[in-house]
Amino acid sequence: MHISRLDVLQVRNIANIQIDCHPSANLIYGANGSGKTSFLEAIYLLGRGRSFKHRDLRVVVNHQADELVVSARIERSKSGTSHQLGIKRTAQGKFEARLDGKSIQSAVQLVEELPLQLIDAHSFTLLEGGALQRRQFVDWGVFHVEHNYTNLWRRFQKALKQRNQLLRHGRMDEDLLSAWTAELVPLCEQVTEFRRQYIEQLAGIVQEVSGAFDGLGAVELEYYQGWAEGQELGAVLKAGQKRDMALGTTNYGAHKADVRIKVDGIAAAEVLSRGQTKLLVYALKLAQATHYRNRVGQSCVFLLDDLPAELDYDHRAQVIACLNGLDCQYFMTGVDKKDFGLLVEGTAHQMFHMEHGAASEG
Repeated sequence: MHISRLDVLQVRNIANIQIDCHPSANLIYGANGSGKTSFLEAIYLLGRGRSFKHRDLRVVVNHQADELVVSARIERSKSGTSHQLGIKRTAQGKFEARLDGKSIQSAVQLVEELPLQLIDAHSFTLLEGGALQRRQFVDWGVFHVEHNYTNLWRRFQKALKQRNQLLRHGRMDEDLLSAWTAELVPLCEQVTEFRRQYIEQLAGIVQEVSGAFDGLGAVELEYYQGWAEGQELGAVLKAGQKRDMALGTTNYGAHKADVRIKVDGIAAAEVLSRGQTKLLVYALKLAQATHYRNRVGQSCVFLLDDLPAELDYDHRAQVIACLNGLDCQYFMTGVDKKDFGLLVEGTAHQMFHMEHGAASEG
């Protein structure tokens, strides 16, 4: 799958861009502030319905405009079909999305239509940040390969929210709390099983991909389910109910899960240098994309913000070799055109020069 045509209107300093995209490598270079990251942000908006830089999309609309629009023609190699996907966001907060002229009611459908992998300066919180980032990483993977997971995850979130609301009340209905706990437990267990299976499938691919990068040791993934192994969650919640009531929240369950990432048996965040940490994040994202391709039969689209600044030349070349091996489309930014020269030698690609929010080929 790839984007063949991209139209961006009034996204930050980008007034109007209309370009034909290469099915493989698309390299965007230009000075700081020229609009390179906004270019990637526009694609991200199209595939996620939100920005990777700000929660409030109103600030993403060009300050001289009333709305932003991003649309693309998406080619699906597996089915041989072409689709038109578009989103519009007004400065007042109204959001619209359409697929082939028909309204899309949920951002979930955008994610299904345009699966994206983003690697930017904040992606390294996957290793160095809290458990939430790693849960989101796992849930992205499960969502894209298990059709029933979205509905299950929503039911789980609803049950958790209802239980937490009861725990925060001064006077609580014990029977109602028991009912929501009974609802929550099997949902937690089902979410946990989906996640555990995914991690088991992903672990071998991570080892294979990381082995292609110099300087990384043996990478292991361990899933912590959010409560002690070997214990029944219902019993754990019952035993911890007084603590939950005191804190006003549920302290055990799938919402407390984490992925422990180790290198040579030691927590990765404790032993890796900054450069190795960046490299391992690339390995994890590339492994996830490989698993997606193996299961779904098509590749996702990669957005790589300022790759030349993140890795040395040899490791950049290894990342690009992996991307090319995935047969996927990627959009990569950098300041200097020369940073890409030798890296893409022998690789079919298209270069775009960004200047004052405008893009030109070459």
